[in-house]
Amino acid sequence: MTKSGFVAIVGPANVGKSTFLNRCLGIKLSAVSRRAQTTAQNILGILSTSVGQLVFTDTPGLVERKGAVYSFMRGQIETALRDADIVLLIVEAGYRPDAEMERFISSVKKYLVLAINKVDLVKDKNALLPLIEQYQKIGISDIHPISALTGDGISGLIGNLFELCPEGEPYYPDEQPTTFPMRFFAAEAIRESVFEHYGEEIPYSVFVEIEEYREQNEGKDFVRAILYVERESQKPIIVGRRGEAIKRLGRKARKKIEFLSGRSIYLELHVKVAKNWRKDETFLRRAMKPPDRYLPSE
Repeated sequence: MTKSGFVAIVGPANVGKSTFLNRCLGIKLSAVSRRAQTTAQNILGILSTSVGQLVFTDTPGLVERKGAVYSFMRGQIETALRDADIVLLIVEAGYRPDAEMERFISSVKKYLVLAINKVDLVKDKNALLPLIEQYQKIGISDIHPISALTGDGISGLIGNLFELCPEGEPYYPDEQPTTFPMRFFAAEAIRESVFEHYGEEIPYSVFVEIEEYREQNEGKDFVRAILYVERESQKPIIVGRRGEAIKRLGRKARKKIEFLSGRSIYLELHVKVAKNWRKDETFLRRAMKPPDRYLPSE
């Protein structure tokens, strides 16, 4: 009997959750940047091996900020925790649990595994021992120092997750790395490129919606994307002088979409204003509707 289970990847912002998922799958599903809160909604990734299948859900960072967008993110985390067999908590090397983190850990009623990430940045590995002991004292026994960037410690962690999984047949076909459609990852590729090309605040004010994704039997596939910003004053920043900024963005994003899809793409970008969309619950419910169910269809 094989082993299969759902694993919710949770943790503070910018600790490498998306990098971990991409490393496990060997492909880039989740957007990655050096800035916090690059992941805005849950992303499902499927790892199939001879042992069984792990269905990961990469979640937004744990934050306590107020506002509709942060409320939406917390809802995404709660969904992942509810559906999970195992909770994988990822923190940075050196991060000591505060009272808020201890409350979160005590609230988890599923198997809880801890990954201490970015150990490639730690010169003296013995410095991790007091941190490991601190987490052990608050009830975590499965602890793995890892580097999602280099792959160090990943195989041991994956083995531990399979040990904790229930017995059962795979939920999805072996060759399927996700259930999400290509248009979702096209939006992620554009959003990641926005984080790479614009200043500190602008990326957080941009929401990307794929208005049309059309595969062609002949010629390039056609993708039309809308970049929603919160204020009129942000439109010229996205577009740039003589349209150079958005052209540069389009070139970068197109290459990423082509790499993911394995097909040639014609990418068309438009900028529109959705005033204060991060505070608009109606907009968020419509725009961030999950592209597919997180549980397999019956």
